[in-house]
Amino acid sequence: MEDRGTSAGSAFEGTAVKILQINKLYHPVVGGIETIVRQTAEGINNTGGFTVDVLACNDRFKTTTGTIQGVSVTRASSIGIFFSMPVSIRFISLLNKMWRGYDVLHIHLPFPLGELALWLIRPKTRIVVTYHSDIVRQRLISSALSWLHTWVLGHAESIAVSNPNIIESSHLLKNFKTKCTIIPFGVDTKMLNPDSGTPAKQEEIQKSYGKRIVLFVGRLVYYKGVEYLIRAMKGIDARLVIIGEGPLKQKLLTEVRDNGLEPAVTFLPYRPQDELADYYRAASVFVLPSIYKSEAFGITIIEAMACGLPVISTELGTGTSYANQDGRTGYVVPPRDSDAIHRALIRLLSDNTVLSKMGKAAFTRVRTGFTMESMMNGYKKLYTNLHDE
Repeated sequence: MEDRGTSAGSAFEGTAVKILQINKLYHPVVGGIETIVRQTAEGINNTGGFTVDVLACNDRFKTTTGTIQGVSVTRASSIGIFFSMPVSIRFISLLNKMWRGYDVLHIHLPFPLGELALWLIRPKTRIVVTYHSDIVRQRLISSALSWLHTWVLGHAESIAVSNPNIIESSHLLKNFKTKCTIIPFGVDTKMLNPDSGTPAKQEEIQKSYGKRIVLFVGRLVYYKGVEYLIRAMKGIDARLVIIGEGPLKQKLLTEVRDNGLEPAVTFLPYRPQDELADYYRAASVFVLPSIYKSEAFGITIIEAMACGLPVISTELGTGTSYANQDGRTGYVVPPRDSDAIHRALIRLLSDNTVLSKMGKAAFTRVRTGFTMESMMNGYKKLYTNLHDE
């Protein structure tokens, strides 16, 4: 695989590099892709000669332009979101108007509307793709649009991916291996580390939920597989704390009740990033039980690992088994297997030595490969070396 992020030289040497990041939605919308778009936009904008703006869709029929943390964000009006995608003619017209002012168009996929806009407009500027995942749930739609995905990936000068597993498991990326650059996602280790948070708050959390806490953080949606984690808690001497919101919350509450686990499971709403550090530090184990490749990486995995937590994740052929190393930083189990999660929890919670050893290895792995600084540097190198494409 060619790593274009390490070559010397710059196609824009001596000039400011203007980048337009393109995604379906933007902060304050909560989501893994939206988080990465925001982090890269804010982290790279106005540093080292880079200027980053954002073009996304609104979730309502209104076009807006504003500044968020120094980043200019344009949101195209839409008639709503269908099958997880915004529908917006205005987005296409805005991209057609804006692209000439940028050296790089950086699109985050999957985003069929953005791909269609590029195909219609055929902008004569460099295109960079961050490929987060295949379209999983809407397979018929994805199959019908395979020609469009292939066109965009073929015209991209570089394709950034968060981990090598996705290149092999994606039916689309296999044909574009030579264009792929691995830039792992990163976390702010100044905010998230084994000493982060407030000890008094961590003591308060443990006083409320016990000293043995199994933690999940994320949206309560179909691909997270939280129901399998809930079932795995039968017979586990620990409290499961679920932090997040989503359309499956009521279904999951019913799952808890039907399994007689009300005393063992607590649901909490989203917590700000700085407060999450206290929950990570108060917990014993973090579990991400995802069941579909829509979970292309699992940012919460490296957040937990940065705080010294061992992780239980699933083997999906994505970043969930790349960041978390089976038998070293935690355990990787098959998806949809509550018994396997249960056994992994028993192994970790019954041996404090293993728990501590894996927690330390998890922290070390993040510090050596999954920091915010390394992610930003990876994208800066990608932008400034496009002449090698």
